[in-house]
Amino acid sequence: MPMELLLFKDGNKQMKLHGHQTILVHHQTGIAAITATALGYQVSHLAAAKVPSLYDPLIPVSATLELLLVEDVKISPNILTIYNHPDVQANLGLQEGSGYFFVNTSFKGIVDVLFQEAQSTVQVSPTHPGNVKVMVHDLCLAFQAPATAMVHVSNILEVSIRVVDKVEIGKSVRAYVRVLDSNKKPFPASYFEYMNLKLKAASAILSLVPLAESTEHDTAVYLVKGVFIGQTSVSAVVVDKDGRKVNSLPQPIEVFPPFKLIPRKMTLLIGAMMQITSEGGPQPQSNILFSISNAKAASVSGMGHVTGVSVGNVTVTGLVQAVDAETGKLVVVSQDQVEVEVVQLVAIRIRAPITRMKTGTQMPVYVMGLTTNQTPFSFGNTVPHLTFHWSTTKRDILDVQPRHTEANVELQSEHNFGMSVTARTRGRTGLKVVLRVTDHKAGQLMGNQQELSDEIQIQVYDKLYMLNPEINAEEILMAPNSALKLQTNRDGVGAVSYRMLECPEQIVIAQVDDKGLLSSASLTGISSLLVTSQETFGVNQTLVLAVKVLPVSYVRFSASPVLYTHTRESLKAFPLGLALTFTVHFHASTGEILHSSNSHLTFSTNRDDLVQVGVGPGNDTLTVRTINVGLTLLAVQESGNVGVLDYVPIPVERAIHPQEAQSLVVGDVVCFSVQLTNPDGGFGSWRSSAPGVLQVDPKSGAAVARDSGTVTLYYEIPGILKTYTEVVVEAAPRATAMAQPTPVRNGKETKVLLTTRERGTNLIGTCSPAQTEAISQLHPETSLSCHLSFTSDAIDFAANDVFKTHTGFDTSIGLYTCSITLQPMTDQQTRVLSMSMTNLLVKAVLEDTVSSGEQVGAVLPLEPGLYSDQTELLLSSLHPLAELTIYGPDVALSNLEVVSTSSNVAIVEKEVHRGFPSFCKYTVSAVDPQAALTASVSISSPSYGQTLVIPVTLIHVADPSAAAQAAVPVVGMEGGHSLYSFINSYQMMFFTLFALLASTAIIIIVLHNVFSPKEQSYPAFTTRTPKMTSSFDSPDRNSFHHRMPLTDPKSSPTLRLYSPDYRS
Repeated sequence: MPMELLLFKDGNKQMKLHGHQTILVHHQTGIAAITATALGYQVSHLAAAKVPSLYDPLIPVSATLELLLVEDVKISPNILTIYNHPDVQANLGLQEGSGYFFVNTSFKGIVDVLFQEAQSTVQVSPTHPGNVKVMVHDLCLAFQAPATAMVHVSNILEVSIRVVDKVEIGKSVRAYVRVLDSNKKPFPASYFEYMNLKLKAASAILSLVPLAESTEHDTAVYLVKGVFIGQTSVSAVVVDKDGRKVNSLPQPIEVFPPFKLIPRKMTLLIGAMMQITSEGGPQPQSNILFSISNAKAASVSGMGHVTGVSVGNVTVTGLVQAVDAETGKLVVVSQDQVEVEVVQLVAIRIRAPITRMKTGTQMPVYVMGLTTNQTPFSFGNTVPHLTFHWSTTKRDILDVQPRHTEANVELQSEHNFGMSVTARTRGRTGLKVVLRVTDHKAGQLMGNQQELSDEIQIQVYDKLYMLNPEINAEEILMAPNSALKLQTNRDGVGAVSYRMLECPEQIVIAQVDDKGLLSSASLTGISSLLVTSQETFGVNQTLVLAVKVLPVSYVRFSASPVLYTHTRESLKAFPLGLALTFTVHFHASTGEILHSSNSHLTFSTNRDDLVQVGVGPGNDTLTVRTINVGLTLLAVQESGNVGVLDYVPIPVERAIHPQEAQSLVVGDVVCFSVQLTNPDGGFGSWRSSAPGVLQVDPKSGAAVARDSGTVTLYYEIPGILKTYTEVVVEAAPRATAMAQPTPVRNGKETKVLLTTRERGTNLIGTCSPAQTEAISQLHPETSLSCHLSFTSDAIDFAANDVFKTHTGFDTSIGLYTCSITLQPMTDQQTRVLSMSMTNLLVKAVLEDTVSSGEQVGAVLPLEPGLYSDQTELLLSSLHPLAELTIYGPDVALSNLEVVSTSSNVAIVEKEVHRGFPSFCKYTVSAVDPQAALTASVSISSPSYGQTLVIPVTLIHVADPSAAAQAAVPVVGMEGGHSLYSFINSYQMMFFTLFALLASTAIIIIVLHNVFSPKEQSYPAFTTRTPKMTSSFDSPDRNSFHHRMPLTDPKSSPTLRLYSPDYRS
């Protein structure tokens, strides 16, 4: 911009020229130098001053001004939290500005501030909790407002700890401690030294070490190391300026043993499965996440079930996860790996502990692969199955039986990878096994072979015994370093003593004390034991026994209890829920059973979700409870001796049948059955865990599903076994009534079939006679009832008023039945049902059950029977003819039999109408009109089984006055009898005058009726109910579904209608 020149008077009133230059700053900080230079005088001024034109040249004169360009002052940080402690000081840094400041606060008494010019900082010292604003004014710069910083002075509110609640022994995790202010914001870590922050453990199972070099600016970090296994808690504590302690909530921490997956390595055949289990780790164990390195070679489930898919090697990793208390995220606390090899079988071999057996001894044998890793665990449960077939080259030398035959369980060929061999007679024979595949496409054998085989030779020799004299040599067999408590039949009777006999040049390999505790040493050999019993009657008895100390060569399983069946057949598997006891027998190299052993046995299974395995009361027993259906392989091994090993299969099946009874619907009737009995052939008892859901007869096993739910059904033979099965009862999806379209007739029972299943019957299983009888005692029909209704709304009474129902259960067809019987009805009910177009709707209804299932009803046509609207016929000598109309269904009217009780009454059929309503008209006439009599007309239908009786009265009328009265042949019963009495009375003869007067009055009434408007007359009703249609009706369902024809009054002598008074 150009310089602006201005004239000003100085103190001497002399005008001087001043130059003003405007300077623009370009938003950059720094030092700027402004220089002004005077080069010479203006010519005009020289001329005015009359300065000579000749003068020496002037030297330029200049002056420089330095400008310091700065921003407005800024405070860093602009928000500050200070711990309220006298030793705490915080600094606010001042940036930019002129350097000349004035500092103050918005409130006094919360902080003290001091401007430190040399450091360009403001020192803040807390004095009281609260919020205050620190303001900095620049003394050299003009600005609108001072720079401010918000300072929050706070005491300690709480202490928080974040640490994983599980740590493996010997390993470390980090614990993070923060101290929160009144705004629940963490204090900077620089204040922790004024708080005396400490992290403590409740017990010595942890070591806590602070990490000095922590990158956290507001958190103290500690290294928490597990020293001993156990559970404890850690907590942090701080002390404020007043000496008050503030403790954090204790955080529980578990120090767990090292997490280890078992087995460390597994070998599987294609299609075989084995479960990875774990030991150690946190308790209760958190979620274990399994992953596999190559899903093409094997697969692993969430339960650790590893299944071989194709040949190859894979690694399965198991991660133990725990939840971080603060973030809620899963963190890994430990992990381990298992190596898995998936193979094909190249060859097999028979694993036999010994090949020379003494007669009468037993040993287990089983199939192995070529390597020691290919055990029955590798191929014993493949899918598709492998089958094992055993044989001997010579008969009668060896008995080869499947395992568990002692418990009456005969395993299938796919479970016979191991067998039990018994030496019978001396000789040498070959033991052969053939392994076959059931699906050659599975690729389980190398080279796609169909079978593999192996054979070994076994020598059986006779046991040594004395022939002369014939005595039994008795001996005690013991394992080294074992003990045996001796007992005799004379204990407590005589004084029994024990002593080892010492022989020259023979080491005594066992010792016995006075109480009969026999102990063997580590050496093997033979010694003699002398047992002496001093009797009270002065006789001493002695017994010398050989004590043999032999090493354990193999072990053998035997199962109990013995399972008996009513068919005397063996079971194919162990029942579900059975508590088994496996006894382990220790054998010497001769095959003989050792009486004592100190071997420590270890047990393992290929999966742990089907059976529960536990150690029995002794070292030689094992308890197994079957809890799920499937196959489990059990192995037993002597610790430290890999050669003493045996494998047995434990297949489990449901013993309670039928299988389809596992899923029921409400209303089902089940005949449960089981083969298991006690040794005498007697059956056990049944029990339901929820009788309100499944009611069961305790003796027979017949049951009724009463309500929806899940129930456990138990079958128990006291002292022997208890088995069970789970039964799920679901709500019935629909209740259906089924019936043939047979009309419901009077006096006949009609049955409707009811079911609560969509298809099939409600009877599940095959019932024995005892169960059939028990079902009747259980009364399953109380769960179901039949509901009756009319399909037409025009019926003004309920169906239950005229129908009687009875619900039952028919075991022969497996369905519920509803027996319907039409009860005697009133005249009005008979007329309404006969003349209406209604049918009977039958529905099945479940009692005491909230069910939203569909109800499917059955529609039955109604045929209430024969009826007439005339209860009596009155004939006279002047009108000896009358019409009788009988209404009813076509079936009943087709073969009516009409008979009169008097030969003077003739009956002739006049008309038959097959429409709606169906009726037959008959002409009833007097053969001799002059005769007076009382008779009846019987109308019966043999096919329908109903009979109507209509009384007929014939009177003699001598004058025309009575003719008018006789013109009304149908009158009430009481009126008819009164008129008859009146005409035949003696007073009629004496009061003729009164009769003439009465006749005249009747003639007048008749003439009035003749000339008055005619009224229509109907056979039964004066009005007809309109036809009602519904989903249950069809035009051809009922023979009455046609329009009622009108009847001319002149076509019948009937002028007035009355309800019939009869019962059929």
